[in-house]
Amino acid sequence: MSLISYLVSYNFLSVALILSIVFLLIENRRERPTGTGHIAVIVVLLSIIVVNGAIREWFLQAIYNKKTDYSHAPAMTFMYLRAALEQIMFPLIAYIMLLLVLPPDRKLRFLTFLPELVVLITEIINLFGPKILFYYDSHLKSNDNLLFLMPYFAGMLYLLLLLRYSIIFFKTKNLGKGITLVFIVFLTLLECYLEAAYIVIDLMDEIVALDVIAFYFYIVTIYQSDIKLRLRTSELELEQSKRLLAVSQIQPHFMYNSLTSIIYLCDKDTAKTKTALIDFSKYLRQNVDAISKVGLVSIKDELAHTKVYLSLEKLRFDDDLTVEFDIQDENFMLPVLTVQPMVENAVKHGINASESGCGTIVISTVETESAHKITIRDDGAGFDTHTLHSLDNSHIGIANVRKRLDDECHGTLIINSEPDKGTECIILIPKENHNENSGNR
Repeated sequence: MSLISYLVSYNFLSVALILSIVFLLIENRRERPTGTGHIAVIVVLLSIIVVNGAIREWFLQAIYNKKTDYSHAPAMTFMYLRAALEQIMFPLIAYIMLLLVLPPDRKLRFLTFLPELVVLITEIINLFGPKILFYYDSHLKSNDNLLFLMPYFAGMLYLLLLLRYSIIFFKTKNLGKGITLVFIVFLTLLECYLEAAYIVIDLMDEIVALDVIAFYFYIVTIYQSDIKLRLRTSELELEQSKRLLAVSQIQPHFMYNSLTSIIYLCDKDTAKTKTALIDFSKYLRQNVDAISKVGLVSIKDELAHTKVYLSLEKLRFDDDLTVEFDIQDENFMLPVLTVQPMVENAVKHGINASESGCGTIVISTVETESAHKITIRDDGAGFDTHTLHSLDNSHIGIANVRKRLDDECHGTLIINSEPDKGTECIILIPKENHNENSGNR
């Protein structure tokens, strides 16, 4: 308990600041802004420094006896290891902070690590060989040697590099990052001056913790700004994709074929002609309404629109097109115009493109443990799925549907096909899709 008492009493502010950073990391654990990993490493290193300092204070106050000769005692080894660890850690923290602003260039990052590498080598030499940095006398009094300033020079070099990058950020109008780096450098140099002037003692832990908090607040702010920008961009792309979908769905060839079939019916069956015109009007309205549709629609509405489309295609194909429905799950929501484009692909590129020009389409829905599953299967021409990435615009909305599924409900579109054996499209709508307004449970 006495060691913990020293840790808290002598390093209360350091411990409080470190805990503050830890709480910030925990609070943002899901978002994980760029640089979070570096901040976490710095927190670990800083915690080691604080505990290391607390152990030293505890030893000096509770065990150390200035009259004892420690020349060959374990306490001498402990003091050397403790001092070496602290002198290695501080420049290493500065290097990791520099990594947060360095370009992703391996050669540059290695070159900037060289000062820390020199410190590491000299500390190892000082531990196991000539005492070129510092040494302790028999009563554990520390004495500086020829290269005692080496760790401080390394730390200062990293601060100067941070200052250099702050100037670059100011020139590129990245004021937030520039001001943050200037604040870090100024605060650290001020602490060094105050200690050199004996105005304060052993405040470096607290200053480094404040530096880390300042930088972490900055990267969180930048992350949140980026998220807002990406969200806005995604919304604009989604709106554009909806408009493109609505336009692409009103295909000239389909309109021409449908109208031709309706004209042909006029003289043969007036009642059937009227029904066909009503269906054609519903089809056009649904596609145009997709432009302004907000949120998801029920699978019942989507299937109703698909049936309207198929009724128009039946005017042309008649008995050559057989449609079967196996609807076991109809209590979920999905993006508008999701099923119908896949059915249209099945008709146009599956049934119509087959050698016989006829076939069957089966549309089914089923509920699984984790998702609502829609399957559109045809026994038409099929194709090599490896060519999916190169399909032209005539393949209606595959990429569009896939994107809207992912954007609007984290859904998935899976296409399995084999030439001359048909195609199977599987749409998976997850029950838990992080959208409280989705209605999918």
